[in-house]
Amino acid sequence: MACGLGLPDAEDCAADHWSPALGGRRERNGQWRARCPVPGCKSLRSLEYDAPGRHVRWRSFCGLHPKEVVRPHLVKLIGPCMPGGRAPIRRTDLEALALSGLPPLALKVQMLVYSGMTIAEAFDKLGVDRTTRYRVQRQLSQFGDITAGQR
Repeated sequence: MACGLGLPDAEDCAADHWSPALGGRRERNGQWRARCPVPGCKSLRSLEYDAPGRHVRWRSFCGLHPKEVVRPHLVKLIGPCMPGGRAPIRRTDLEALALSGLPPLALKVQMLVYSGMTIAEAFDKLGVDRTTRYRVQRQLSQFGDITAGQR
């Protein structure tokens, strides 16, 4: 699926999700342009995005902010439609995790996943060995409603 919110086509995602969030407009060449998403930046038409394949591709031409600075602001505005972006964690998700009865290691892994890591990154950060990873993965799969969409 091309869109983090369920649209099957990246072109539709760019038009229905990216453009309203960024105040962008489509140009004759098929690409969209918007102002720099960094708050306070006055750079017009410095963000370019298009949908040539499965996902929306973006580039920044802002002379004041490098791509690494622009990315977190795009994630905030676009959320799950941003490649690598995630939807914000809801309070109910945190409550469900706290009341889930997960063992401590599985709970730590899931908290790191909620912070934006993949499960493999969380395992690496915690120094979990291969056999323990399998056991924790099984424990997390028992609580599928908690970990859904986070892998």
